[in-house]
Amino acid sequence: MRSGDAVAPALILLLLGAWLCAETLAPQELNSDSTWPLLIATAGLCFVIGYLSGGGPWQLFLGASAGLTGMGLWFFTAGFLPWHLLPSIWPAFLVMLGVAVLAYMAAAPRAPWPLLVPGLGSVIAGIGGLLFSLGALSSDPIAQLRSTWPALIVVTGFLGLLQAVYSSLSGG
Repeated sequence: MRSGDAVAPALILLLLGAWLCAETLAPQELNSDSTWPLLIATAGLCFVIGYLSGGGPWQLFLGASAGLTGMGLWFFTAGFLPWHLLPSIWPAFLVMLGVAVLAYMAAAPRAPWPLLVPGLGSVIAGIGGLLFSLGALSSDPIAQLRSTWPALIVVTGFLGLLQAVYSSLSGG
């Protein structure tokens, strides 16, 4: 076991203990009804710190997924977004999952390429689902394709640029 693998669990125990002490000593100030997602987000931050302290890439995956999910839920519990919007913007959680998978791939010493399709697929499906549920995409895909085809060219060029940069960095 690498020493960095023990950092996140230790930090999470410290965080959980401090949270429970604060809730016991001053429950009015903490307002755990609206701040509980911050506990999830902070646990994610603990995993990122564990990764940066020499832990495995799985900690970056857990950190990104917990941190992004916790912050996404906090926007609802803090009142920045009304709860009735959650059925419309749930695809944002697919984007968060895809970002976490891609972060894991970037952090792994040998990139697990079979995860590229689920990672990018989650991001693309999440963005598409979000745009569709918010009304930015029409239900007629052919009409939408006719109006957005230049964006597809830009995305294709961007992916080609990423591939070229990766090839030059990896010496291929």
